[in-house]
Amino acid sequence: MRKSLILILILICFTQCNSATETKVSKDKRTEQTISQDSATEISTDSATEIFVPEIDSTLNKDIVEIKIDTTIYGIDSIDVKPDFKGGIEKLHKFIRQNYKYPAEELQVKGIVDVNFVVERNGELTDIKVTKDADYGTGEEAIRVLKKCPKWLPGKQNDSLVRVRYYLTIPIDVHHE
Repeated sequence: MRKSLILILILICFTQCNSATETKVSKDKRTEQTISQDSATEISTDSATEIFVPEIDSTLNKDIVEIKIDTTIYGIDSIDVKPDFKGGIEKLHKFIRQNYKYPAEELQVKGIVDVNFVVERNGELTDIKVTKDADYGTGEEAIRVLKKCPKWLPGKQNDSLVRVRYYLTIPIDVHHE
């Protein structure tokens, strides 16, 4: 009885191990082996447990495709097509005038705010930095307005969209009476 039980278990194991299918890929002329979830078979005896796992074919396609993304930030003068606000620079100045909130506590604020930022490939503005401001929160307000800015037309180099560092001067001239 015990021998027939072991023979039945071996037969089941053999059947399970052979259930893995092989398919030919005509394109690459490589053999691919598909292994079902039940292909690992466990055989229990009184004294030990053995697990049989079929070998995986080592000729599977192992080609690795590397995608390189250019993260270079180009200068405005080193590219073929410069980034631009949709509608041009006049529309940009109009957008800034309409959205810039001047400090209420000061009677007179006059000066400039110099900012620079990166125009991304998708037209978004990132890495906004103030290099000069007229104090009284004028730099922070310039950052707020630029973060609110609609997407730009991105710069191009060799017909590819690129990241570009852009410099902008915003004049501030407020006289409250």
